[in-house]
Amino acid sequence: MILENQVVSRVATITPEQANRYIEKFFAKTRVDQRLLLTYSRDMRLHRWVLNGAPIVLTADGSVLDGRIRLLACVQSGTPFDTLVVEGIAADSYETIDSVRKRTLADVLSIRHERHGRPLAAALRVIWAYTNRVPPSAMKSPSPVSLLGLLEERPDIRDSVLPALAAMPLLPHGCGIALHYLMSLIDPRKADRFIALIGEPVSNDNIGPVIQLRQILEELRGQGGSRKQSYILAITIKAWNAFYANRPLKRLKYSPDGEQFPQILGIKETDGPLFDYVKDSPPLIDNNVQNTYCNITANIVMISPDISEEMLERNNSNRHVSASVINKYSRDMLAGRWLLNGQTIKVSSSGKLLDGQHRLEAAKKAKRSFPAIIVEGLAEETFGSLDIGHRRSMSDILRERGESNTIVLASSLRWLWMVKNEVVLAANSSPTNGELLSILEESPEIRQSLRHVTPIGKIMGTGIAAALHYTFSKIDFAKADEFFSRIIDGVQLAESSPIYHLRERLIRTRSSHRVRLAEAERVALTIKAWNAFRENRPMQLLAWRNRGATREALPTPA
Repeated sequence: MILENQVVSRVATITPEQANRYIEKFFAKTRVDQRLLLTYSRDMRLHRWVLNGAPIVLTADGSVLDGRIRLLACVQSGTPFDTLVVEGIAADSYETIDSVRKRTLADVLSIRHERHGRPLAAALRVIWAYTNRVPPSAMKSPSPVSLLGLLEERPDIRDSVLPALAAMPLLPHGCGIALHYLMSLIDPRKADRFIALIGEPVSNDNIGPVIQLRQILEELRGQGGSRKQSYILAITIKAWNAFYANRPLKRLKYSPDGEQFPQILGIKETDGPLFDYVKDSPPLIDNNVQNTYCNITANIVMISPDISEEMLERNNSNRHVSASVINKYSRDMLAGRWLLNGQTIKVSSSGKLLDGQHRLEAAKKAKRSFPAIIVEGLAEETFGSLDIGHRRSMSDILRERGESNTIVLASSLRWLWMVKNEVVLAANSSPTNGELLSILEESPEIRQSLRHVTPIGKIMGTGIAAALHYTFSKIDFAKADEFFSRIIDGVQLAESSPIYHLRERLIRTRSSHRVRLAEAERVALTIKAWNAFRENRPMQLLAWRNRGATREALPTPA
């Protein structure tokens, strides 16, 4: 059913002059992702920009709700670009824009039928960071467009996928692919042997560095928790350097606070990146595809569960669905929070569904209809370019609302939602932005809790601490303040104090570069210590068993 209302859509060519006029009417002055802006402007300048159904969204008075970076890129590149323009969207839908899941690089590689797409995506990030002289610990992930360009320029990266399997599970596959490729630039045979020896060592005095590396990797794997990628990369590079130079290594270690990230021995140092894919990049689509733009149509439709089912039957090459994303969307649909906000569902000229499967699956699950703009007639060649921007985060929304400390406030709201809904241990459960805004409206005191626990960030996640401080303060406000104050300063804590045991555990694991205390375990231990503190009960050991026959449930604050 096509909806008759004030919303209209059209395909238009936006010139830099028009983009400048739009820029003056941005609905919200959010921070600009400079890396994404450079990527977009470069693609426009090189005529690699694709009309893929992602719209510039305007209100009835012409204010720009979505498309800011694309417009800025148009001005920066001095190049017109073709786009769908949607006008007449209600301003109060702004906070729901970009709530849909964005494609990751792993999604795009899987769609392209790449073998081992996920580890290959991880490897491309590592190679990009290394070749651009960006330490992995400080790296902001490059855009999928940049990484796809890297793969286009260096397709031989794929040749490292299978050799890297030899080092698993000690060396994560993505790290193994990246390191094998970079080492192969120096000596392919030695790179093969080095990676193989990590997985299956032989008795040889010349491989001492590899033996030490194996021992460290085995320890990391045995300790559980998340293994820090930058640490693994650093010690593996150090072991390779000794192995490549055929020199003994007294002790393999790496201290990120006291030394620079190591460079791979044998790779020539340069003033800039080792290689740059931009120079000779071809356009993503040819002029014949451009000529099909006149066949693109857009209609506002109320999509029922039956229509969703019909459209999903045409979805034979999309990414795997995420159950957690479907659950999030369906909850918003059931709660009436899903709005017509200009985001589109995209269909190719042959009728194939290109984008929108999570929204359609959510409508089926919720048994609810939802309004959306369906764009039809798109070239299938545009498929790989869909939804590879950045999802608008809760932190962005809070910043636009005038909140302060928005990153940690967003984290606090997420953890408070998880505690309230008793899903701390549920791996596939995460809140929608609408649910987090509801939490903030229902629990405004979370802001005070956040201010109280801010100094705790050195030893414990501030978001977790704020959520638990708020939860505990609803039980006993004074004791909640005292509990977290003593965690922060450690003043006059007896060795039998539950706060002492919690504080020592947090400090010990926080200072380790090899293993981090899992977030759920931090929550469980803090609740256990709180319960003992409230009951004035001494403690000799603070532990929470989450494995095996004696596995414990997450404790409840009392």
